[in-house]
Amino acid sequence: MKSQVALALIELDSIPSGIFTADAMLKEAPIAVLKSGTVHNGKYLILIGGSVASVGMAFAKGMSKGQDHLLDAVFLPDVHEGVYSACLGQRHKCGTEALSVMEMSTVAAILRSSDAAMKGAAVELVELRLADDLGGKSIAIYAGKVEDVEMALNISEQVMENPELILSQSIIPRLDPELAKQIDTSTYFSKSELSKLAGAE
Repeated sequence: MKSQVALALIELDSIPSGIFTADAMLKEAPIAVLKSGTVHNGKYLILIGGSVASVGMAFAKGMSKGQDHLLDAVFLPDVHEGVYSACLGQRHKCGTEALSVMEMSTVAAILRSSDAAMKGAAVELVELRLADDLGGKSIAIYAGKVEDVEMALNISEQVMENPELILSQSIIPRLDPELAKQIDTSTYFSKSELSKLAGAE
């Protein structure tokens, strides 16, 4: 994971408070702001990385400064490398064995659950979608054997202190090859490649 071994995210319902909080966090400790800005539904997200000590200090400052507008937050002092990479946009092929999908109402929730799932199940993290073009929701897609993708969802559920943040989930055994090609390209409808469905008349 190179020098970044910790990850944290603060999710706020106010844009002015979000910018104010991000500034305070940067001034508190030597951290890297991986991503910061507005997402759908008018939320403001601050995603930071760095050493455990620095991220911990900045996270505590952010929680203090943004507490009146806090929606959700997560601090991962030993984040799984796959989750860290997925936050930066890395994707994996889903294959055709089995797939599971978890949908949550906050970004912090999907980061918390996917970190636990990746540490506890032998799966690939195909994609993390964080709020944009999802109406503020978030999704994690896992690929692997049926029992492993099922375990990833079970672990995701177990680590959630607030089960109401879980919106929906599904397990797809023997994923159709045509659908796999679509997902490998993108889960955005507008970015999917046009193709003739196999067996269509």
